[in-house]
Amino acid sequence: MAVAQLASERSIPRETSQLEIVWTRFRRHRLALLGVVALALLLLFAFVGPYFSPYTPDAQFIGPPNGPLTSANPLGTDELGRDVMTRLMWAGRISLLLSFIVTLGSVGIGVLIGSVSGYFGGWVDIFAMRAVDFMLTLPLLPLLLILSAMNLRGGLPFTTPLAVNQFFGWAWGMSPDNAENILLLAMILTVFGWMGTARLVRGQVLALRGMEFTDASRALGASNWRIITRHMIPNALAPIIVAATFNFGEVIITEAGLSFLGFGVQPPEASWGNMLNGVRDFMLVQPWRAFVPGLAIFFASISFNFVGDALRDALDPRLKL
Repeated sequence: MAVAQLASERSIPRETSQLEIVWTRFRRHRLALLGVVALALLLLFAFVGPYFSPYTPDAQFIGPPNGPLTSANPLGTDELGRDVMTRLMWAGRISLLLSFIVTLGSVGIGVLIGSVSGYFGGWVDIFAMRAVDFMLTLPLLPLLLILSAMNLRGGLPFTTPLAVNQFFGWAWGMSPDNAENILLLAMILTVFGWMGTARLVRGQVLALRGMEFTDASRALGASNWRIITRHMIPNALAPIIVAATFNFGEVIITEAGLSFLGFGVQPPEASWGNMLNGVRDFMLVQPWRAFVPGLAIFFASISFNFVGDALRDALDPRLKL
């Protein structure tokens, strides 16, 4: 009897967990797996690589200006004799961490506004969506240029806490004042980056608020905020994660564009965008100095997009395993 029961239990297949289903779907996307590897290498290059470099990013005349490729300077030196590879590492740290800050802030604001708008409806929904429509009609590039120029001249009416400036100054290897300028740039990008997430979350919450589990929660006495935080947002988490991965790449490209135009991260601090700007006068002498940061921007943004595409399929409950 016991042997028969044991055999029957072994014949029952183990239920596949949701995490295993997501991973099985995700690993089918070869490009996404390559994207994960590329992002891991970029993170190691930016956050671990500087500890193996004998130079600091602002050390000048460690080699001849516009020097060639050597074993001491694998990517040569720039016009001030600074090691290009070391600056590329620290530039990646700034660009990637800035992208993370902006994505986290804009997704957080979008989730809050979108969930509240979709759940409460009525005048709350009307006010929130008209605000989104207004923000989307604004000319983004001119506003970013104007606000970035005001930030560089100290014309913005707000600052960031000193402790935060000191922490990011340590992380980026710069003074707290320079870190504050980059953090204020992140705030500007965040203010103009939450609208798409808000619309996405609102649509998800509109579909969820009429379902039976929402009515059951109300009948059990759950407050509106508890329903939003425990049911609405967790059930809308899959598209939020996908939107966040795409937002990473967009922020990297936007920051690089602003820095290339001279309105983003300012020299002597390095970002991938202002490294492209700094090589304009030396393209014929050192063409690789333009390709290297450009390839870093390309691989970072396209890797995030590949991961986002795979997550969109992996987290879709309508797809079969």
